[in-house]
Amino acid sequence: MDFIFQDLPSAPSYEQSCAMLDDNPDEFWQPLLAYIREKHGLHCGDWQRIHAGGNVLFGLNDSLIVKVVPPNWVYQGQAEIDASLLLGNELSVAVPEVLASGTVNNWLYVVMTRLPGISLADVWQELSHSNKLALVWQVGAFTRELHQLALPADNKMKVNWAEYIEQLREDCLPRHKRKGVSEDLVAQIEPYLAGKELVFDDGVDLFIHMDLHPWNLMVEQKDGLYRLSGVLDFGDAIVGRSRLLELLTPLLFMCQGNAELVQALLESYALFEVGDKEMVREQLMAIALLRPACDFNFVLSQVPQTGERDTWQQISRQLFPL
Repeated sequence: MDFIFQDLPSAPSYEQSCAMLDDNPDEFWQPLLAYIREKHGLHCGDWQRIHAGGNVLFGLNDSLIVKVVPPNWVYQGQAEIDASLLLGNELSVAVPEVLASGTVNNWLYVVMTRLPGISLADVWQELSHSNKLALVWQVGAFTRELHQLALPADNKMKVNWAEYIEQLREDCLPRHKRKGVSEDLVAQIEPYLAGKELVFDDGVDLFIHMDLHPWNLMVEQKDGLYRLSGVLDFGDAIVGRSRLLELLTPLLFMCQGNAELVQALLESYALFEVGDKEMVREQLMAIALLRPACDFNFVLSQVPQTGERDTWQQISRQLFPL
């Protein structure tokens, strides 16, 4: 007999889902967690709420994570499942292994292994430049591993690349308006993109995590330095065809306008020749504008301001000091 959780609506509005995730106390989710524990034979222990990300997360002891995803963006939970199947144990850095999944009232839950360490976001600002340099190097090497994986041609995560880029173009302007980017900068987006010869197809299928930033990276301390111990949250991952789309996120949120960190990331990645620096900078700026779910005001808050930011050309030189 299927479990019926009457307080969990099967067709919530976007606003309703957001409110449920943000406002419901831990006790609200206990019947669902009890059902998941019994159905999948999970071991005893207390559930601990993890307040991170855009979904409901609970940890069970130190070994398991349960993610609950509303119907509105159920693709994120499915991406976790598909990524686990696709990646397996192929990588040198730990990633979550999906152990079980299911649906209740159209809400998808995913049971996966818990990664070792702490969130890099919790310590990033305090780290020495040398420790940041070492971590950026590790992230570049991990990204190279991802992009060298042999992928089956019929994998579920592969997007139609031309259609994907076209959809990003259509969503670009409305998203930046909605996110509160200044009117002057919004007015410059279409002329900026139209005036560039944009090349987003590297001619090969690549596993793209999409969100390699400190909030999705786990670290452990060894010999006084933090080292990369795990990569989580594959909810926005795709198989696509642009190396820069993947490199963009660590460039913004880890390199943060520092030329030495930028150089370290690109050198450790090693699969991309910079060549014409101005052209690459334009490509990165364009991809940053097109990138799905990008909140540009937040991006700018993460990179120290070193000059005027009245045009996208000025901004690109601060974000991408190649």
